[in-house]
Amino acid sequence: MASGRSAGRKRAGGRDIRLVQWASGCLWLGSWLIILQEITRWHHMNWKLRFTPPQPPPGFQGQAHAGLPVISACVCAGIAPVVFLVTVVWRSARK
Repeated sequence: MASGRSAGRKRAGGRDIRLVQWASGCLWLGSWLIILQEITRWHHMNWKLRFTPPQPPPGFQGQAHAGLPVISACVCAGIAPVVFLVTVVWRSARK
């Protein structure tokens, strides 16, 4: 029979995992909504998820590159599903 102290720790750990699962799920959804906007509305990415810069203004010599929002959305879209699935497997294994 488990003592009250270890049962409390197990519940607290379950809350932490649940919080990480919710946060990663929200980041996963949010990043894909931003990527959808980048593809359909702003046209900064194509359907193969490659950055397609807009035409530079007249007289501008540099080449456009992906900014922080595009890079962070792509990173979140890659990492958040992995974290979400690991937490789901972790929670199901602990039951």
